[in-house]
Amino acid sequence: MAGGGIAVGVVARTGRAVVVMLRGTRDAPGFAARREIELAGAGLPVQPYHVAAGLDLAAAGKLVGEAERGAAETAAAGLRALMASLPASPRVSGVAVAVKAVAIPDSVGEVLRSHAWMHAAEGVLYREAVLAAARQCGWAAYAVDVSALPAADQVLAMLGRAAGRPWRRAEKDAARAALTLLC
Repeated sequence: MAGGGIAVGVVARTGRAVVVMLRGTRDAPGFAARREIELAGAGLPVQPYHVAAGLDLAAAGKLVGEAERGAAETAAAGLRALMASLPASPRVSGVAVAVKAVAIPDSVGEVLRSHAWMHAAEGVLYREAVLAAARQCGWAAYAVDVSALPAADQVLAMLGRAAGRPWRRAEKDAARAALTLLC
């Protein structure tokens, strides 16, 4: 993958994402920054598929499309703001989004037939929004399966001490995703 600069790891959740930025190398990573960013677009529902379930199919499709675009724009603004908060505006070597394999139907109408599919589709919507946002910012974007993330327990403990609290599962997985970008 990418090397040099800042490696960005992301765990997207419904309507928000945990972002951890690392610098250095895989053997000697350093904590750069951490922040939770909003992903739901302004004036748009955090759970668009759930809201769409109460609409006719055309309106549901329109709402989901607006939510996708809004989430990508909001994610790009959040990522840019985080980068701007770092000293010397370092180069971004890439953005790695931790993902889980999920199978959902291709059409909004089919997704709306199952509450479980609505939750899964919203998860996919937000992680895809972060990937689109990274590309929109001109950065390399990678979807990294959670099962392929490095264990790195000692490294995570060291990064957690540097980052301070909170250092939950989401922050650890975001750091593990960023580690995949370091050389």
